[in-house]
Amino acid sequence: MPAFATTPPPPKRLLVFARLPEIGKVKTRLAQSIGEDKALAVYEAMLRDLLESIGAPTADTEIEVVWAPTPEANGATLRRAFGDRPLAMQTGSSLGDRLAMAFSERFFFARALKIVVIGVDDPSLPRELIDRAFSLLDACEWVIGPATDGGYYLLGARAASFESAVFAGVPWGTPSVLETTMEKIRSWGNTVAVLPVRSDIDAEADLRRFAKTGEAGGALRSLLQAWGWCE
Repeated sequence: MPAFATTPPPPKRLLVFARLPEIGKVKTRLAQSIGEDKALAVYEAMLRDLLESIGAPTADTEIEVVWAPTPEANGATLRRAFGDRPLAMQTGSSLGDRLAMAFSERFFFARALKIVVIGVDDPSLPRELIDRAFSLLDACEWVIGPATDGGYYLLGARAASFESAVFAGVPWGTPSVLETTMEKIRSWGNTVAVLPVRSDIDAEADLRRFAKTGEAGGALRSLLQAWGWCE
């Protein structure tokens, strides 16, 4: 029988944890001060900017959007939100469970060698910084990008050192997320590279800061200019 050539999967995997843009389901903290309609518009703009900023996959780096389950998800809504990028549904009862499952499946079944995960809260996160994170995993077992609110905007690990317990018992949504995660990694005797501190957009104060100091251009900038928030 003829032999069929197979192409091995890319050794690096970038996971984008995201939600479908649905009113009342995204940016709920922001919605408390600016309303659900505007919060939805902000999230849609942030998602577009983030996907544009991180760019396209390469021969050695797959980019996959891992979306939170919702009854509104179907082929049309997923394509409208995320384009033609590879997609997978998050599984697990908590954020920690969903992150642990996403990493574990891709390390042990897709045979990825390095995985980096990001969210949508930093819409101007540059691809250059993500590529740097992957490079740092050549020398360190973990890489983390601290956020000013005490969380992190990026976390990465290489296959040989990954422990799903890094996501267990983390007080998600509190200023202790980064500290708790760093303590876990260091308690295992693992090395961790720390990227520059960046700011997420979670509350109105974050959004107004972005309006004054954020990147020029982009969907979010255009939206805030239309609202008269930009100087």
